[in-house]
Amino acid sequence: MNSKHQYVELSDGHFIPPLGLGTYKLQQVPNSNVTEATKIAIEAGFRHIDCAYVYQVEEEVGLAIRSKIADGTVKREDIFYTSKDWPSPLGCPTLTAASWR
Repeated sequence: MNSKHQYVELSDGHFIPPLGLGTYKLQQVPNSNVTEATKIAIEAGFRHIDCAYVYQVEEEVGLAIRSKIADGTVKREDIFYTSKDWPSPLGCPTLTAASWR
């Protein structure tokens, strides 16, 4: 366990930070705000980023993550990105998780 960040072990042996940044925004909020908020969150120590296709900000979140990797703030393997596929055949979201480890 990293002394700076705490993690929860998943059933497959991977670890995920228990607290994540949610990236949902209201329609009237510019998408660029999500990019900046995500960068600030990563700088503050967030390593779990939660998004969804229906939020329509996946590109902005990706730009922020790539920017923080490029400037050395975080390593790719430190980010745990979760998303949701909507709708599922049951009419409810399906959680998908992608760790860049």
